[in-house]
Amino acid sequence: MFFAKFIAMVLSEPHIDVERLAQISAPTLVVVGDDDPVSLEHTVALYRAVHGAELAAVPGTSHATMLEKPTLCNQLVLDFLEHEPVPTMLPLRRADRTHVPG
Repeated sequence: MFFAKFIAMVLSEPHIDVERLAQISAPTLVVVGDDDPVSLEHTVALYRAVHGAELAAVPGTSHATMLEKPTLCNQLVLDFLEHEPVPTMLPLRRADRTHVPG
């Protein structure tokens, strides 16, 4: 019974529309393992849907990223929580696309 419910959850949940994710205004850090059963493509879609989100793909980890590399993950989370985002030198996603130089 439990396993059947678990499999149903894995295959169908959670389902959150991208439009709803776009409503998130809180600072957001999306973390994924590079060998996670959640595809990188899906993770990137979530990351792109949340305005201003940051993305961390942790190498050599699965869906148990926080257990497999706790020191690295703790540092990523603490850095995210304690510091303002660093202005990137060549911004693409974070660039203000409404401003046209000139």
